[in-house]
This record gives sequence, C-alpha cells and structure tokens, in this order.
Amino acid sequence: MKKLLIAAIAVLGFTTANAQYVAEKGDIQTSIDFRPFNNGNKEMFQTVGINGTYFLTDKDAIRVGLNFGSESGKTNDVKNSEFDFGFGVGYENHFKTYDRVDLFAGVQGNFETCTLKEGGHKAEGGYTKFGFGVFTGINFYVYKKLFIGAEIGLNYGHYNYNKYEVEDYDGWVEVDPKSSNNSFKFEAKPALKLGWTF
Repeated sequence: MKKLLIAAIAVLGFTTANAQYVAEKGDIQTSIDFRPFNNGNKEMFQTVGINGTYFLTDKDAIRVGLNFGSESGKTNDVKNSEFDFGFGVGYENHFKTYDRVDLFAGVQGNFETCTLKEGGHKAEGGYTKFGFGVFTGINFYVYKKLFIGAEIGLNYGHYNYNKYEVEDYDGWVEVDPKSSNNSFKFEAKPALKLGWTF
C-alpha cells in the first residue's frame, strides 16, 4: 500500500511538472476584463469586457470582444446616466511562451458608442467611434488552463458626436453638433483579466 501511494504521488508530480499551461492550436480562450477604479474612482468596476480567442496555430489567434459599462447618479437633484458599448475584432501573435508565461501582440479594429442623459434627455458629449490599434500584453497561467493577464495598446479613433437636447422657452430642442474628430492616444487603463482555455 505504501509503495502504491508513493507511485501515485510520483505520477501526480510528474504530470503537474509537465502540464501544458499555454494555449495550443485549436484551443479557445475566454476571459473577463475588469477595469477597477475607472473614471475618478466613482465605481470599483465601471467597465467590463468579455473576450473570446481562437488559436489558428500555436502562435496565431483571432479574437472578438465586447465591452460595456454604465454609471448613474444625481447632480442638483437631476438624474444623469452614462452607458457605453463596444465591439472589437483582432489578431494576436503569441511570440514568446515559457512555462506559465505567455507574451503576445496584435492589431484590432473596434466600434464604440457612448450615450449620456440628464433628466431623461440626451446630453452633450455622447459619441460613436470607429477605430483600430495595436496592442501587447501578457498572460500568466496560475494553474493549467486558468490565467490572469493585462495588456496595453496604441489606438486611433474617429469620433462622431451625437445629437443632444437643450431646453429653451419653447421646451426641449434637439441640437446637432455636426462635428467629428480623430484621436491618437496611448491607452494604459488598468485591467484585471481572468480567463480560461478550453
């Protein structure tokens, strides 16, 4: 019995030592991204993202992602709210993997919309954005298929600002800003990423 127990422990140790941590061809990764203390620490988790990645090879993968966030409050007894929604499609190259560590980089196109309301009326500042960017990041496998990670990106975006409403003597009137602009910025938003490989 003692020999059997020792053999079982040895096999378990060998299996753990040789476990496959990083993703391979045909694997699917899913992850949830949290951005803590976003927007002036108003809410602990204001923005949440859901991502899916499919590995075409051991190094190359395609990914899709959704992100959404909301916030509401009151200013001088006037209710205000904000809702954000985004969608992205991209390519990842996992250029360096070692044991539990996986380094990657890639490109992604994205769409994002933001709606602002004050007192139930559309407020100035809402927008729709189309853009693309490059990114790099790291995943660390805490146990076999379970990983945590983070990434950072450089993005280009084209913003179109939404119509909004203002109050005058005749009531609420819609205003069309007829404006758009481009931005090129380095995004370094802190993110907590938790994922699983299937």
